[in-house]
Amino acid sequence: MTRLEASLMLNAIPNIGFFRSAKIVSHFVNAETVFENSVKEWSQVEGLGEGSCFALKQWKRYQSSVDKQIQMFDTLHIKTLFYGDSTYPKPLSFCPDAPIVLFYKGNLDFNQRKLISIVGTRTNTQHGKAFCEKLIEALAPYQPIICSGLAKGIHIIAHRKALEQGLESVAFLAYGLERIYPPQHMETAQRLCKKGGLLTDFLPYAPFRRENFPQRNRLIAGMAHATIVVESPISGGSMNTATFSHHYGRELFAVPGRPTDLKSGGCNQLIFLQKAQLLSDPKELINALGWKKSPQYKSTQKKIIPAFIPRRSAIEGNFTQEKKVPLG
Repeated sequence: MTRLEASLMLNAIPNIGFFRSAKIVSHFVNAETVFENSVKEWSQVEGLGEGSCFALKQWKRYQSSVDKQIQMFDTLHIKTLFYGDSTYPKPLSFCPDAPIVLFYKGNLDFNQRKLISIVGTRTNTQHGKAFCEKLIEALAPYQPIICSGLAKGIHIIAHRKALEQGLESVAFLAYGLERIYPPQHMETAQRLCKKGGLLTDFLPYAPFRRENFPQRNRLIAGMAHATIVVESPISGGSMNTATFSHHYGRELFAVPGRPTDLKSGGCNQLIFLQKAQLLSDPKELINALGWKKSPQYKSTQKKIIPAFIPRRSAIEGNFTQEKKVPLG
């Protein structure tokens, strides 16, 4: 059994889930070794009860489903990152609910890299856009990977500004890699596949539901050394991401707004509750993280702008654009 097959098998078996899967793989070193053992060995894994062991024993029931999934990966040219491997994002590996396999398109190398997540409202103000762009310009000499969620508003602003500055950027998706949502971000998604990537733990053609977004948000928070909330109301996806970041014990920053600014209500609340550090100047983030400039850094803005001419074909496989967008 290959590592991909074993990882997909663990995902397919009921009563396992994120937490148990990570514990099982850690206990047996890798996913394929799991199925070389028996109930006696499985029962020694912390948190794995009789019901879970019985479910594991029935793994052959899911073989045909896993075989179909592997065929889809080949068709869509999807790549994988496995929990426990050196290529797997190290910050994410410390999260108790880290996925045992990540699916991606693009060119990704997380080893010894600075990782910053930037999130915010889909309906940003001009002030939020300006601060986000100023922040990424200030971060460029330190060459971090900019992470976000490819959504409207602050997310897409962060991705596009990162690319403009010659930085790698990774978009975390709340759906499989056969589609792009919203469809108007297809062009940016193609550019990300050249300078960063698209990453998810959802299988291709998985149901596209509103409930997918919190699952995606945990990756945005868990992936990064620090998360910055640029603009957010008191409720919403960015606050959900901030909650994950706080629970994971990561550095969390929020850009303050006036008390009357509803789109900054969540940021102000995070600061007031002392869950996030106040960020009014990008230098405060750099100083707090103790970063030093990358010796390889060169300003590339003038050189890269002509290179990003829109392409008609998707990178490394076909995407399907969603004409109807039922989710917010």
